[in-house]
Amino acid sequence: MATANKWGAPRIHGELIKLGYEIDEMTVSNYMPKRPTPANTIKDWKWFLKNYSEFIYGPDFFTVPTVFFRNLYILFIIHHKSRRDRSRSVLEFPTITWRWQVF
Repeated sequence: MATANKWGAPRIHGELIKLGYEIDEMTVSNYMPKRPTPANTIKDWKWFLKNYSEFIYGPDFFTVPTVFFRNLYILFIIHHKSRRDRSRSVLEFPTITWRWQVF
């Protein structure tokens, strides 16, 4: 079932329970064939990061509660190749125009 249908352990476990077999899901996963990670996938990913890291930015938008029970909204953008922040902004009341200006 695992190789023919490409089912995972939870699906096979559910099917075995429907057939009346009392078996733990961990037991099913122990007998599952190991799926090797293709070496080409890893090489392709490393190639992608090496060649395009200067164009990759990572944004993060989160809130921080203050001591005075207010929320501060923080937008932080980091450049992946240099690991330096490119933009950071802290506001108490962000608006849609602020969001469009930041991006």
